[in-house]
Amino acid sequence: MKYLTCLLFVVAVLSAQTVEERVQDMAQSLAGNAASLVSSGVVSNAGCRGGLPHFNIGAAVNMGWFKFQNPATSEDVEFPAFFPYLYSELGLFRGFSVTPAFRELFAVDFICKYAPTLVKADYFQDLPYLFAYGIKIQLLKDQLIPPTPAISVTIMNSMYQGLTFEFEDTLYTKLALDDLSVRAAVSKSLPIVTPYGGISYDTYSMKTDYWTSGDATHKAISDIEKEALSYFVGFEFKVLVLKGYLEGQYRNEKFGLTLGVKAGI
Repeated sequence: MKYLTCLLFVVAVLSAQTVEERVQDMAQSLAGNAASLVSSGVVSNAGCRGGLPHFNIGAAVNMGWFKFQNPATSEDVEFPAFFPYLYSELGLFRGFSVTPAFRELFAVDFICKYAPTLVKADYFQDLPYLFAYGIKIQLLKDQLIPPTPAISVTIMNSMYQGLTFEFEDTLYTKLALDDLSVRAAVSKSLPIVTPYGGISYDTYSMKTDYWTSGDATHKAISDIEKEALSYFVGFEFKVLVLKGYLEGQYRNEKFGLTLGVKAGI
């Protein structure tokens, strides 16, 4: 009887280790895709709004591809992910004018994003949410004379909380993601469209808990901390106060797409 008890204990420990390893593998696969999906989406040219009371508000959707192994069955899971969110910019500071030709240098905008959920519910148990905020600093204003482009640097912090997966009604995982990005962009207004592009450096970390239907105790795996370099290009289309956006991103050897629309003054 004693040997049987010891054997059952060893089997249980090995089983728990296997589940933890599978959850760890899943988290490693998800981290980069999730960080890219929630932090992408510039939805703006490189210029600032021009100080108070100027603002923009609108909505956008990031599109990407998720791929990971189901930790309960070890089967591959793949699906396109659509991440809609609200987006706003508020002009805080108009900047300094050195000469009539060089105006609104170091203008500042406040930016925020909010999303209540990710649209793909096959595995999701709870509704997660995103809150992101940051500032854009305009280094050079887009002007006709002299023909200068807009150049800016944006710092954004994105927090994605409460993403809970349910696998086979037996295994549950809950993820929390933080992404800090520093983004440099350039744009130039043309008669019909404003093209823009740039590069972003991101550092992100993801915390993961898991539990089972037989044991509701939440167990944490090691935090995943990574960094990534991404590139983006986009086009802004403007009709009066309405603006539309089409963007492409390349990050972690994967492509993403963003569509957006907003209005403001």
